[in-house]
Amino acid sequence: MKKIFPFGLLLILMLLMSSPAAADDFARLRDESANIKTIRARFIQKKFMKILSRPLVSDGKFYYAAPASFRWEYVAPVKSIALAYKGEVKKYSQSGGKMVEDQTGGARAMKIVLNDVLAWMSGHFDQNPAFAATLREGTYTEITLKPVGDNFAGLLEKIEIIVARKDRTIKSIKITENKNDYTLIEFKDVEVNQPVSDSVFQVI
Repeated sequence: MKKIFPFGLLLILMLLMSSPAAADDFARLRDESANIKTIRARFIQKKFMKILSRPLVSDGKFYYAAPASFRWEYVAPVKSIALAYKGEVKKYSQSGGKMVEDQTGGARAMKIVLNDVLAWMSGHFDQNPAFAATLREGTYTEITLKPVGDNFAGLLEKIEIIVARKDRTIKSIKITENKNDYTLIEFKDVEVNQPVSDSVFQVI
């Protein structure tokens, strides 16, 4: 059964980029997003699959502090944590009643992904030419990302991101793999530019 650990969300955040047709819109969004110094939020992740009678639901917490600190934590049903702090990236999973650091290649790969995530957090949306992006303004800012050419063929159809116009934080992300399978991540209780201790990015 397919599963999204931090890689699912991290990949999505990594892929926020601009397209030439909407360069001005994305430049403005980048400038406004640059005002974000810290974020604290809860999230609910729902994985919908044709073979499931009901979605797989996970709860978690998300923290960010400029310029390069990040914590993505699943608290239920299985606890796991990804941390980025001072250029170091670590991943932990629950095993035998305690949190164990991942020493495999997965943690090293995550560092590459998180570098792009942190670039997005600082307001840079034009890092990845593998996707074409469109932006539509309404009650919220809606960004749709679609693979260019054969990129992610058979793996990913599109990504839809809803961004709050007031503070430029992400409200939700919908990852559509195909017409039957998708993941929805919704952010709750978002707090922007409130104090976040360095220990949040170090202590598991």
